[in-house]
Order: sequence, then C-alpha cells, then structure tokens
Amino acid sequence: MKKTVYWVLLAVLLCVFGYSAYRLGDYMLQKHKSQAVANEAGNYVVVTPGVTVHKGDEVEYEEPDEMVEVSFEDLWKINEDVVAWLYGPDSRINYPVVQGWDNDYYLTRLLDGTWNNNGTLFLDYRNSGDFSDGNSIIYGHHMQTGDMFATLVKYKDQSYFDAHPYLYLTTPDQKYRVELFAGCVVEANADVYQSRDISEWLVDYYCENSTFTPSGDIDKSGPILTLSTCTYEFDNARYVVLGSLVPIADDAE
Repeated sequence: MKKTVYWVLLAVLLCVFGYSAYRLGDYMLQKHKSQAVANEAGNYVVVTPGVTVHKGDEVEYEEPDEMVEVSFEDLWKINEDVVAWLYGPDSRINYPVVQGWDNDYYLTRLLDGTWNNNGTLFLDYRNSGDFSDGNSIIYGHHMQTGDMFATLVKYKDQSYFDAHPYLYLTTPDQKYRVELFAGCVVEANADVYQSRDISEWLVDYYCENSTFTPSGDIDKSGPILTLSTCTYEFDNARYVVLGSLVPIADDAE
C-alpha cells in the first residue's frame, strides 16, 4: 500500500514538474521571440539624443528634443498596420504602434503576426490613424519582464515622472513630444476609453487625482494621447497616463 502511494505521489510530482517546466520554457520562448521581433523593427529607427547646449555667455541651458527617425516604408514591409513609433528616453518604451480592425487581435500578436502573449502596442481601432482625434488611446500589456507598457506603472512615483516627463511619438507625417500631465488608476470601462474626444472636466478630474504633478503648466487643449495598461489595485484595474501631443519640427536643435 505504501509503495502504491509512493508511486502515485511521485507520478503527480513528475507531472507538476513537467508542466511547470513546459510553462517556463514557453514563457521564455515567447519573451525571446517578442524581443527578436522588436529588435528587428528597431533596425529601422534611429534616435539622436538631445544635447545640453550653452546659450551665449549667460548661464542658460536648454535640452533640445531627441529626434526619432523612423523608416516607415521598411516597417510596412513587416506589417502595413504600423501607424507610429513610441519612444521614451531612458526607458524600456521603444516600440512600433499598430492599429487593427478591433482591440483584440494585437493583444496576442507580434508585429509579424505570430501569436505571442506579449502582444504589440496598438492604437484603439476607433481612433484616426493620424492621431488627429481629441483623445487617441494606445494600449499595451504590463509584462512582468518589464517589456511593453510595464514601464508606465512607474509613473505612480513622482520621482520617476520628474526624471521622465515626456515621451516621443513619431508618425509618417509628424513628430510629437508627448508632454505628460496626469496618471491615474481607473476601471476598465472608464470614461477616458469611451470617446475619441475628451472633455475638459475629465481632464481636470485626472489632473486632480494624478499620481504625479508636473512642475509647470502644460497646454491640454490640443490633441491628447492616452497610454493604458493593466494594474492590480482591484479587479480589471487599469493605469492610464495622459499627455499633450506637441508637434516638433524635423530640424529641432
């Protein structure tokens, strides 16, 4: 009887070990594939860092915009759904943005169309692909590896925002500095997801309840970019970061 119990327990443990090993291996393979596809896309992007410059004899400095040059023609050879590139200086955010026919497909598809839990950053299918709407929404997974939009939740910390107050969005027609002004934990069906526009009172609400506070005034009257990912304060919680899309010229210095 004891031998029977022993062999049953051993079989159960071996099954558990085998399943765990399979899940871990699958996780690592998906991570590797996701990073490989992202690296391939990154071959068509060149980032020129901003350089601190001294203006005249006065003690006056300014930080020019980092320039992100994207070869959309090459990216479209991989996937015609690419609409933009999102880049965060000194962060893990450096990814293409796609737009599908719905908000489900790219939750589990890489840029090359292969199935993968990491997914791809994607623009809400209801938005205009040129980011001309009053509120454009980009979704991305909160991956435990730190990939995709895992970086967003760091904006719950004021010190992280102070060091990373803006992102850059590059489209085929325009470059933008995304001046971030609010970050909030919201429900999955929050008002911010319901419209291609965003009301002034809702912007004020998110600013009042933001996890960080900008040091200066930011013009929030123009097009706004909303970045969304999962968070875990409650069931189906989301963390959104809002920023103003400020056009920048190609020859910014």
